Amino acid sequence: MDTQKNRHQAPKILVVDDRKENLFAMQKILQVLHCEVYVVQSGNEALSYTLRHDFALILLDVNMPEMDGFELAELLRSNEETKHIPIIFVTASNKEDQSVFKGYESGAVDYLFKPVNADILLSKVKIFLELNRRNKELEAIQSELERSNESLREFAQVVSHDLKNPLNVITGLSELLIARHSADMTPKGKEYMNQISATADRMNHLITDLLSYAQLNAKSVTFGNVDLNEVVMNVISDLSSTIEHNEGQVIIQDRLPIIQADATQMYQLFQNIIANGLKYRRKEQSPIIQISLLEGNEPDTFVIQIQDNGIGMKNEDIPSIFTPFKRLDNAKAYEGTGLGLATVQKIIERHDGLMEVESILGERSTFRVHLPISQGF
Repeated sequence: MDTQKNRHQAPKILVVDDRKENLFAMQKILQVLHCEVYVVQSGNEALSYTLRHDFALILLDVNMPEMDGFELAELLRSNEETKHIPIIFVTASNKEDQSVFKGYESGAVDYLFKPVNADILLSKVKIFLELNRRNKELEAIQSELERSNESLREFAQVVSHDLKNPLNVITGLSELLIARHSADMTPKGKEYMNQISATADRMNHLITDLLSYAQLNAKSVTFGNVDLNEVVMNVISDLSSTIEHNEGQVIIQDRLPIIQADATQMYQLFQNIIANGLKYRRKEQSPIIQISLLEGNEPDTFVIQIQDNGIGMKNEDIPSIFTPFKRLDNAKAYEGTGLGLATVQKIIERHDGLMEVESILGERSTFRVHLPISQGF
């Protein structure tokens, strides 16, 4: 694999100095290290080399004709491909000289003073070679994780498709038998057929929820500007038949913010919480879900409160509701997979937020979603 091959390649060091004797001395000292040493005598040559090689470190002389070390460092920092390369300035200037501060402003990570002490040089260089090695290993691991995640996404989609196809056939044939041949069936036969159809439908929902939960772990978050008002309206529109069937209401009390988020995951978040509020209703009362905006405890954060008037839960049960497949005792009479709130929790974590839950058994549940307005990149 290419990532493993790159990991075992010797790291490269670029030495930039306009004097040949200095370059020779540097090569002599660095030859004891397991690395490739490139030497150039001008800033222009150095720029050319950095575009063709992946350097672990640059040892850069400050005082050079045409383009000095500060100018070269600033050019390297301004280029996306070279800005990550650590630079150690080599100078004859006194440690108190203002050029030292200018060097750090230009992008230097360290300084060496002439005449160069071989032990100090090797000690500093070894540190940056070790950092480079670890960075390469992390890059290789990241690449392997991305490849693995892509394979997992493909596998989940194939499995979902292959499992849903026979289920759809079972559901379709069951409904067809009930519609066309129910008159010829005994009451027990009708009951069995209805059970087959309902079980296939539950299995279909379980596969869908499992796929959504698995994809949250495998898929990277795509941040963009998301208008949460549009998201909530889309959720309400898609749940309109459920809302109407339950004679329910979803009341938006405040205008919601526009935030940096993954639009699909924000839809999943609101869809799961609102759908739960409609589903876990008290039998004698129509479900009412109220959505309001609260101020966040931290700057540039906000809190969306989603409150229902449903069956509620015990306080001691609240910590377990985000566990996958966990069903509370008072919720077992309702259809569900136990993955909805686990999915919500995963989405909130991936957006650097948190969830607060308050509930009164038999009266209501209140979910407070804390999210940042913007994401740090």
